[in-house]
Amino acid sequence: MIRLFTYSTFIILTLHVLSQPRATNFHNPEFIHNLIEANRQKILGNFDAVKDLYEKCLKINPNSAVVYYELASYYVQINQYETSIKYAERAAKLEPQNIWYKALLGVLYKQTKQYKKAIKIYQLLSEQNTNRIDFLYELAYMYIYSNKLHKALKVFDEIEQKFGLDETIILEKERIYSFKRQYDKSESEIRKLIQLNPNEIRYWGMLAELYIAQRKLYQAEEIYQKMLQLDSTNGLVNLSLADYYRIKGDLEKSFFHLQMAFKSSEIDIDTKLKMLITLSGYAERNNQLSQEVDRLLQILLEYYPKNSKVLTLHADLLLRQNKTKELHQVLLQIIQIDPSKYIIWEQLLLIEHDLQQWDSLLVHSEKAIELFPLNANLYYFKAIAAYELKKYSIADEALSYIQTLPSSNKDFMVEVYALHGEVLHAMGKNAESDSKLEKALEIDKSNKIILNNYSYYLSLRSDSLDKAERMSLICVELEPNNPTFLDTYAWVLYKQNKLEKALEYIERAYRLQNNNAIIIEHYGDILFKLGRYDEALERWNEALKIGKGSPFLEQKIQEKKLIE
Repeated sequence: MIRLFTYSTFIILTLHVLSQPRATNFHNPEFIHNLIEANRQKILGNFDAVKDLYEKCLKINPNSAVVYYELASYYVQINQYETSIKYAERAAKLEPQNIWYKALLGVLYKQTKQYKKAIKIYQLLSEQNTNRIDFLYELAYMYIYSNKLHKALKVFDEIEQKFGLDETIILEKERIYSFKRQYDKSESEIRKLIQLNPNEIRYWGMLAELYIAQRKLYQAEEIYQKMLQLDSTNGLVNLSLADYYRIKGDLEKSFFHLQMAFKSSEIDIDTKLKMLITLSGYAERNNQLSQEVDRLLQILLEYYPKNSKVLTLHADLLLRQNKTKELHQVLLQIIQIDPSKYIIWEQLLLIEHDLQQWDSLLVHSEKAIELFPLNANLYYFKAIAAYELKKYSIADEALSYIQTLPSSNKDFMVEVYALHGEVLHAMGKNAESDSKLEKALEIDKSNKIILNNYSYYLSLRSDSLDKAERMSLICVELEPNNPTFLDTYAWVLYKQNKLEKALEYIERAYRLQNNNAIIIEHYGDILFKLGRYDEALERWNEALKIGKGSPFLEQKIQEKKLIE
């Protein structure tokens, strides 16, 4: 079925029909009273009462066409079309010359797709009311819905002969001819429109599109040039030309006209954005197209500098290109213009986390929390920033709040408990720290990072060293070439005074990573405990040159003794 203009809608026509005054020759007082009261209740919107009153009228006068009509109208209001048709047919049969009864019946047949019956009704109405254009339109559409296009064309011709040229009629005929591939006739209809208004660029565009549909590219180009003469900056013209030159394979001209179209206010911003999104999907595999996407984006940024949708698209392209710093600046612009998009805040916070911009991360996470106070991820970002800035009480508060919120994301809660354990450890709250780390391990008992850190914290306090050794050994067995895990295990062994075994593992860690001050200092501590003092002093000095070790490193070197 081809797409059509709708001359009148079901609701409009129905309301028009229902608004017509009707008379009755039946003068029973009770009947008249019920009829008037029914109309009053209808105005008041009391439709249940309306139905009862009309049914009382029918009992008094079962041959009242007006009551059948009113009941038909009532059932239309409650969308019971089959029942409505039954009453409308009765009304029309009782008073076959009443135009409004037939009109309602025609609308009902159309609404229930009984097009053959609708055609008969509108034929009668058109014959009986030769000055009514609306009935002819409805008849034409019924023929179209019944796929009787030749008959629809005849009706449109009749309308044109009776009422003169009209854009709606011409467009309908043109669509039918195009659908039937009768392009000569379709062109003839478009030429009628051009004759009516030769400066209407839309009509010329239709003609150009018709030529393109027939692959008559030369003729189409002539029309497009004519359109440019009428309005060289017209966005729709330039958009059509861009598509035309794309079909011809002339990408340079296609892109030129596309840029002109993007500069035009006649094309709405959403259309431009959809086109640019589509183009950007192909741009990753085509350098020329990628450059064109950038040019088009720059046009949008120039013409819509504070449009959050344009800036969001810009951000998306920067994200694909891994231009993190530029992306950060654009995201800041977006949240200033439109702070309501959570996904923008999340992307901003992720970038600041990756760039280790802890001050900004803390500030922006707190601003985001004001807008999205129940989002646990935002509190987690806040906790990370506060932890890195050594603002442990702020981190503790944020992480504690997360644990009051419902969550089914176990992986996320492992991260929350683990970070909370780190924060509490830094605050010297060892028992609470251990409790959080235990909760994390209850969910993920093989988490290597948590096992390693937990065992290391226990070793620092010389607390539960057997437990610490078991946890650390799991990490080493899972990743035997991880220098951090080897260092932790060596340190736990050192704390247990298993010095020879500790030396074996710290040497393995040192061979894998000989530029880590902590590992090298631990190496020296183990050597010193084994009585190899000169070697220990050599390692401590090596650690000092590389970087920051423990707070006692320089004192160890100066006093040439182990300080714990």
